[in-house]
Amino acid sequence: MRPSPYQRQKKPLNADMNVVPYIDVMLVLLVIFMVTTPMLTTGVDVDLPREQTNSMAQNQLPVIVSLTSSGEIFISYENNIDMPISEPELIDTLSNLQAQGSMNGQQPLQVMINADQNNQYGAIMSLMANLQQAGIQKVGLLTGAPLPTPQL
Repeated sequence: MRPSPYQRQKKPLNADMNVVPYIDVMLVLLVIFMVTTPMLTTGVDVDLPREQTNSMAQNQLPVIVSLTSSGEIFISYENNIDMPISEPELIDTLSNLQAQGSMNGQQPLQVMINADQNNQYGAIMSLMANLQQAGIQKVGLLTGAPLPTPQL
C-alpha cells in the first residue's frame, strides 16, 4: 500500500540547540559596543571661557586649612596665619567661627583645603569629615596653576 500524499510524515526530533539566534544577538551587541566605545574617551580638549567671577563675599575671606604630607594641620583665618592646630581644636575653632558668622548675619563660612599632592586620600577624607563635624557646608580644594605643556 502506498502512503497517502496527505499524511504527515514523522521525522525524528532534533535535540541540538539552535545557536543562530544567539549569534545574531552577539553580533548586534558587538556592533553596538564598537560604535559606542570611541565616544567613551576621557580628557576631551575643551576651550573653556575665561571670565572674572566673584564667588564669595568681598567682606568675608575663606578659612584655609592646610594639610602637609607629614599629616600636620595648619589653619589661616582673619589675622591668624598658618597656625598649627590639632584635629579637635580644628573642629572647635571652625564651629566657633561658624557661630560668630551666623550671629553677625554673614554668609556661611567657606573653607578651602590646601593639601600636599603627596598626601594619602584617606588623610584628606579624614580632614573633610572633621570639617563636616564642625558644620561646614562650603568646602573647596585649592590647586596650583597647571604647568605649561612643551610645544613639539
